[in-house]
Formats: sequence, C-alpha cells, structure tokens
Amino acid sequence: MARENGYLERPASSQELEEALDRLYKGQTNVALQARDLGISLERLKQLFREYVAARPIDINDEDVWLGDTTMCWPYA
Repeated sequence: MARENGYLERPASSQELEEALDRLYKGQTNVALQARDLGISLERLKQLFREYVAARPIDINDEDVWLGDTTMCWPYA
C-alpha cells in the first residue's frame, strides 16, 4: 500500500529494525533515511529509537567506553 509520500509501506522485519536502530545508535546513519528505508513513519522510528537508547545507558565514567571509540569521523577521516 502506498503512503502519502509515495513510499511503499511494508513491515520491516525485527532483524532489519534492530540493525537500523544499532546503526542509528552508533551515529552511522540518519533517522529520516532509515525510516524511509524501513518503510515506517519518521515519528514511529523516533519513538522506537528513544526506547532503544533508554534501554542502553552509557556509563560515562567507564574508561573502556571512551577507549572503544576508535572510528575516525569527519573531518579527520
């Protein structure tokens, strides 16, 4: 079924959704682009992502958290 924006609405598999949320959590993609690719509304993905992040708090005092961040990002890459 086509939505107003012209994209085809289809249910994303739980694995697709989990992988998309993980990419968002790691800052590797954009929420709007993932919503489009998954075929769900932007607002729905925002809500799912808020829940995903709330379930995975970061301990900022854990040195391993900072040492594990080794991927170079713009403008350094």
